[in-house]
Amino acid sequence: MTDNKRPMVYISADPKDSGEFLYTLNRVVVQLGGLPVQSYYRTDSGDYDWPLVRSIIDECQVFILLVGDGYGGIAETGESYIHREAVYAKSKQKITLALLKNAELQSLSRQEMQRLKSLHRLMMSGIFKYWSSKEELLLIARQVLRDHLKPQLKLSSSTPPHAPETRMQAVITDTLFEMGSYPMRFSGKVFAHGNCQDVHLEVSLSWRSAFLNMGTSMTSPVTEERMRGVLEDFVAEHYRQQFLSKVADAHALADVRCNAIAFQRMKAYLKGAGVIENVAHQTGGLRNYWQLTTRGEHKLHELLIPS
Repeated sequence: MTDNKRPMVYISADPKDSGEFLYTLNRVVVQLGGLPVQSYYRTDSGDYDWPLVRSIIDECQVFILLVGDGYGGIAETGESYIHREAVYAKSKQKITLALLKNAELQSLSRQEMQRLKSLHRLMMSGIFKYWSSKEELLLIARQVLRDHLKPQLKLSSSTPPHAPETRMQAVITDTLFEMGSYPMRFSGKVFAHGNCQDVHLEVSLSWRSAFLNMGTSMTSPVTEERMRGVLEDFVAEHYRQQFLSKVADAHALADVRCNAIAFQRMKAYLKGAGVIENVAHQTGGLRNYWQLTTRGEHKLHELLIPS
């Protein structure tokens, strides 16, 4: 018999509430080299074997909580089975990842709503992401597990964890944000006396302002169009007067657009600095999605809450 080195990943989910999404999550775990395990317990399945569940969680290297629209079946302790499992995994200091659905709270009773919120609060003290659809769950699961599960699984990689490339990337990140500004080209329609004129403007955006505005929208996967739109809205608001000054008696600005080449260059810099990554290509009907990496989330947190 071959020695199976694939680590066990416990997936805690109520199959009645989120069963249709379990295959998606199982597939991602397997693709990353893990061995997914779950109890699939339902209240109509018989007695809940808590000692057995505890022993399985003890053997697993990673614990993933998948929460759907509801709180899940209630255990004899007064909390849901998945809530109880999550508390136990945290007490054992397991790597815990939470995938929380943007639930339809209006369909829940007041008590169910409070219980669900308490479960969300518990998992927000660790690694968590919100999702809304099966497609989004697939993208987010890949991003989260690639950042947090893959190192734990010790998958084969050409770059060791402390290789010079990794250290160099950290240096690039710090150097990038220490730069005063980065020139970006934008265009906009400026109105004066009822006439519209296309105006081109080079804007010196600071890396901090550019990343802050884009980064706050990238904690979940977003399209490149969304990334560009955030920058364009920021420039339209903060550089309006510079556009208007290009045309005599101008009174309005509209349709601010970022130069495509300039945007792709900025995106390449941010990717090279390790703060954003591509999480889906345009295959199988999926568009090109981007999201913050773990380093990007840490950098965003530093900028939002400076020490």
